[in-house]
Amino acid sequence: MRPRFSCPLLVALFVPLACQSSRSSPVPAGDGGTPRQILVTGTDVVGLSSLAVGPSGALFTMTEREPVLIELSPSGALVRKTPVSGAPEGVDFESLAWLSGESFAIGTEGGCSKTGADRILLATREGDSARVTRTLDVPLSAWGASCDTGHGIEGLCAASGQLVAAIEEAIDGEGKTRLAPIERIDPATGDRAAFRLSLTSTKDEKGKISGLDCRARGQDQIEVLAIERHFAVSRILSFTLPAKGPGTTTPIAPRVLVDLAPHSNDGKRNFEGIVWKDETHALLIVDNQYGEKVSGPNELLEVTLPSAP
Repeated sequence: MRPRFSCPLLVALFVPLACQSSRSSPVPAGDGGTPRQILVTGTDVVGLSSLAVGPSGALFTMTEREPVLIELSPSGALVRKTPVSGAPEGVDFESLAWLSGESFAIGTEGGCSKTGADRILLATREGDSARVTRTLDVPLSAWGASCDTGHGIEGLCAASGQLVAAIEEAIDGEGKTRLAPIERIDPATGDRAAFRLSLTSTKDEKGKISGLDCRARGQDQIEVLAIERHFAVSRILSFTLPAKGPGTTTPIAPRVLVDLAPHSNDGKRNFEGIVWKDETHALLIVDNQYGEKVSGPNELLEVTLPSAP
C-alpha cells in the first residue's frame, strides 16, 4: 500500500545505526556507499510491490493492480509473466513469498471487512498459468485491531517451514510507542502465533512495515529483514522470532541496519519488497506508481548491510 501522507525528507547519512532506536546517533558504516541501481527490463507493468527470491537467485514480484506473478533474473530482466487465477474478489496482491518448487504465498489487502481477517493465498504455478489453491486467514483480533481495507498484509516471507506476515496498519503500544502486528503461521496446519514489533518511527513520522524477508537461524529462530517506511522514513530493520511455540505480547525491539532516506528521492522511491542477496547485501524493489502517476523506472536497489554485532 502506498503511503497516503507526505512530509519533508529527513537529512541523514547512509550508515547503519548500531542500536534499536531511530533517534540514536549513527555510527560508521564500513564501506557503506551509494546503493547500486538495477533496472527492471522486458516488462511495461508498473507498480511492483513485493519481492521474493527463489532457486539460483531467481526473483519474483507482483503488482497490486494486476494479478500476475513476475519472474526476474538476478540482473532484473523479465523471465516469465504468469497470470494468477482463483483469488477472492476485491483483494489486491501486496506481498509475496516463495515456498518451494512452483509454490508461492501471496499476502493481500481489501477483503478484511467481510471476515475480520486479512488473507494469505497459497498458489501454484503450472506452466503458463498459476492458481490459488488455498486461503489462510490472519484474524486481526489477535492484536485487538480492527479491519482497514486499505492496509493488509504488506510483508510476507517463509523460513523453517513457517510463514511470517506483517500487517501494514500500526497499533498503539504503551505510551507513545507504535507496534507492527506480526504473525507466524504454519501453512501445513494453520497454527498461528501473534507478535508485536516496535517501530522505530514516531506517530508523526507514521512509518509502517512494507516488506519482509526471512531465513532460518539454527533450528529454533527465524531471522527477519524488514522495511519500515513512510515517505521521509525509510529504513531496513532486523529482528528474530522463535520458529516454534506461542506468540507474546511483549514488543520485539528491532535493530536498525540502514537508513535509506537519502536514497528515497524525496519519498518518491517507495520501497515495497526486500530480500537478502547474500550475507552482506540486500535487494529492494521500488513501487513506482502512486495513483495514476508513475514516479520513475521499475528498479531494484542493491544496498550494503552491516556486519552482525
